Amino acid sequence: MNRLPGDAENAHSSSLGSCPSLRDVHTINPTQLMARIESYEGREKKGISDVRRTFCLFVTFDLLFVTLLWIIELNVNGGIETTLEKEVLQYDYYSSYFDIFLLAVFRFKVLILAYAMCRLRHWWAIAFTTAVTSAFLLAKVILSKLFSQGAFGYVLPIISFILAWIETWFLDFKVLPQEAEEENRLLLAQDASERAALLQRGLLSDGQFYSPPESVAGSDEESEEKQDSEKPVV
Repeated sequence: MNRLPGDAENAHSSSLGSCPSLRDVHTINPTQLMARIESYEGREKKGISDVRRTFCLFVTFDLLFVTLLWIIELNVNGGIETTLEKEVLQYDYYSSYFDIFLLAVFRFKVLILAYAMCRLRHWWAIAFTTAVTSAFLLAKVILSKLFSQGAFGYVLPIISFILAWIETWFLDFKVLPQEAEEENRLLLAQDASERAALLQRGLLSDGQFYSPPESVAGSDEESEEKQDSEKPVV
């Protein structure tokens, strides 16, 4: 008979001990998770990430900068019309800068098509353009007579080579890793929000079998009074 009150108290304490955990779980609010998911989805809806847009701007800068240097070279060597006819219509691999300009156009078209229009998430396109650029410039520097034509014989090949490798570094170390990290964050946030929603649904269904702490305390007091009245009077 004396064990019953102790068992009732243990059951009551266990039920009360479980109540704070229920309250703590109910305080889980997926609002922040949903806000993060919406922000990530908003970036996806833009069609192109900020870091990829920066890369495309740099590719455009590459083309414009090489074009500007080539136009300056045309003006320095006797006027645009005369030098343009000499370098384009009378193209000579050993003395013309026109092929370096075409190399910049080639890089621009391939990279914009691959990473802006097709939104490619691999490095093979930038590896192809950089390999072609490096091989062509090395062969031209070794075989041509550009160094005998003044400062532009050094500037244009070096600038083109440096810009091509900067584009490779930026894509491989900035664009692709950052986009992969954002995608992983989106997947983790979606998984966490789904788990929180399922957990709350389970707690709501289980909570229907629990009575409030006040009713539990009242029932314990009534049971103790009944037990005291049932005790024999000595």
